[in-house]
Amino acid sequence: MASSKNVRKKRTPGDFIQFLALSIIAGFVTAGILIPPTVGLGVVATSSIDWFKGLPDDMQDGPLSQPSTIYASDGKTELASFYSQNRKEVELDDISPYMQDAIISVEDREFYNHGAVSPLGMGRALVNNILRPNNRQGASTLTQQYVNNLLIDQADVAGEEQSTLGANKGYLDKIKEIKLAISMEQNKSKDEILQGYLNIVNLGGSNYGVEAAAQYYWGVSAKDLSVDQAAILAGMVQSPNTYRPDVNPELTKDRRDTVLGTMYRDGKITEDEYNDALNAPVTVDIHPTQNGCTTAGGSAYFCDYVTAKVYQDPAFGDTPEDRQTNLYRGGYNIISTMNVSAQKSAKDAVEKTQPSNDNPDNVNTALVSVAPGTGKVVAMAQNSNFGESEDNSSSMFNYNVDIADGGTAGFQPGSTFKPVVLAEWIKEGKSVNQTIDGTKLSYPPNFPWKASCLDGGFYRSAGDDGNGWSFQNAVEGYQKWDTVAYGIKNSINSFLYSMASPVDLCGVNSMAEDLHLMKADGSGDPAYDITSLASLIGTEGVSPLTMASTYATFAAEGTYCTPQPINEVKDRNGETIKTFQADCEQAIDKDVANGVNYVLEQVLVSGSGYERGIDLPGASAAKTGTTDNSTQTWTVGYTRGLSTASWVGNLALGSRSLNDLSIGGQRKEYVDGATYAGAQWQQFMEAEADKYNTDRFARPSGKVLGE
Repeated sequence: MASSKNVRKKRTPGDFIQFLALSIIAGFVTAGILIPPTVGLGVVATSSIDWFKGLPDDMQDGPLSQPSTIYASDGKTELASFYSQNRKEVELDDISPYMQDAIISVEDREFYNHGAVSPLGMGRALVNNILRPNNRQGASTLTQQYVNNLLIDQADVAGEEQSTLGANKGYLDKIKEIKLAISMEQNKSKDEILQGYLNIVNLGGSNYGVEAAAQYYWGVSAKDLSVDQAAILAGMVQSPNTYRPDVNPELTKDRRDTVLGTMYRDGKITEDEYNDALNAPVTVDIHPTQNGCTTAGGSAYFCDYVTAKVYQDPAFGDTPEDRQTNLYRGGYNIISTMNVSAQKSAKDAVEKTQPSNDNPDNVNTALVSVAPGTGKVVAMAQNSNFGESEDNSSSMFNYNVDIADGGTAGFQPGSTFKPVVLAEWIKEGKSVNQTIDGTKLSYPPNFPWKASCLDGGFYRSAGDDGNGWSFQNAVEGYQKWDTVAYGIKNSINSFLYSMASPVDLCGVNSMAEDLHLMKADGSGDPAYDITSLASLIGTEGVSPLTMASTYATFAAEGTYCTPQPINEVKDRNGETIKTFQADCEQAIDKDVANGVNYVLEQVLVSGSGYERGIDLPGASAAKTGTTDNSTQTWTVGYTRGLSTASWVGNLALGSRSLNDLSIGGQRKEYVDGATYAGAQWQQFMEAEADKYNTDRFARPSGKVLGE
């Protein structure tokens, strides 16, 4: 069988059309394209030039794709960068003269002497491409290459096919490129064009521009590139990934030596510089630029929460897709609300409870803390690594937030819902020190639970067996008459239902709404079901962030603030795009909030969390929560300066008990909210609470106290 190299290719009508297109280009060349830009095209008056002048003659040459960066609240500590093209634009004066000379010598040695196109290059390419159609040759000047890169960049932004790239370039693309190059040289100096080119060109992988490439391959700035390094980068332009020094060092050396030869030929380097560079081995010192939240370490889930909010905000684009593009290309500087110290303490606490890399029973932990009165999220952590893996050490789900923000459908809050009922009790004019009947463990099916928003104004529950509503206390020995405060601080169900029996269940529902205690599933419903008496002790899924924000309302004397992970976003030029102000409202009456604080203070002194106090008497409060069979456990507590939700439980295995599981190297026969979640909360608050406001809570009115 004959070699294909010896078979003459049969000419087709398409070849004639390509030849005709080339002839048109040749006509432009002879008609005036080679006239220097300062002369212009007005001196030429042919129909071909009229058609040529009808093509677009302007293009947007910026801004180029720039990485966006998320910072901690100090504006200095970098959490993560996002880029489709790793690039840092620099001025020409900040680029090594060796680099400038290398790119000109190897790509366009007469760059400063000819116009937008090269007459010799065009002629040579025309002859070659007609006679050797299987071995096409380019004829682009640096100006044309710059235009081509800009067209590619625009296509990338628009999500269009990059038809202008390399061998895919058609003749009409070439005509368009020539026209735009002519226009560019009429509007920009040669130095400006060279600077733009050196900032846009791809230099392997996601590295664009000489500054990013110099930092990636050697950890140096573009202005400090040596002769050897400059020649390597200049050589990569022809085929960026083929001549990568970290991938193909032998090919890189051959190409580098070719570039060095052109530099020596043009008198850009001395003979000694040429020989020294020629004999230098190809070496790299890779400094990878991290991309995305997977690189944020212990702050990865907070980072992911920030990006979720960017994607939801019209300030950053008309659609979520636009906002994602702008995040990866727009050069945003995002100053978050995350406090570096608090974040470290949060991550330390969840990992101490149950290390992510040694989790035989797949127990999940999470902790999130917000600042009352502002809504700023200062810390967010969980015992997993951000991402996917075959073991249980990683998760893409953020346990701390709702589904809409990249989280889950939430977890049953258990008794941490009880302060909502307490708040409604106080709102309806009742005292926290009122003595009530805590002896009942059941209510008959015809018992009239007040519900003003339902038909008839009451709700009656037949229970699962038709005999009414019945339940259990977690611990025996608490069925007695005592105060409301006693029942809440010790988290006794019989006291909770005794409180609920005279209050309006529809009022409890409204109180949950006022406190923004909403389900995590995105339904927009309160985490309470009027027709489910079980939901009074926390059966609807909520996120830890929602719990922390609800309790922050008590800490701020009734002021609720929407959780906020971002302080400010600036563009690549340092101009502010958006400043995030606190979004707050007076959700409940101050006296109601102070009454709740009065009761929840006692939880840490003589109640269910008595072992979890933080040595701030009168200035700290909390509530523990444990669901049936200890499947989900909580401690949610606060000072005036921090409100923190701590959760230990099950995500994938939601109905599994925590009892007797391996947690932090221990196995306990009975686990409640104070056990692990409480210890986790305590560790974090002891480390961070005194860095924020620790003023004592205000005393509630005599009416609330029953004086």
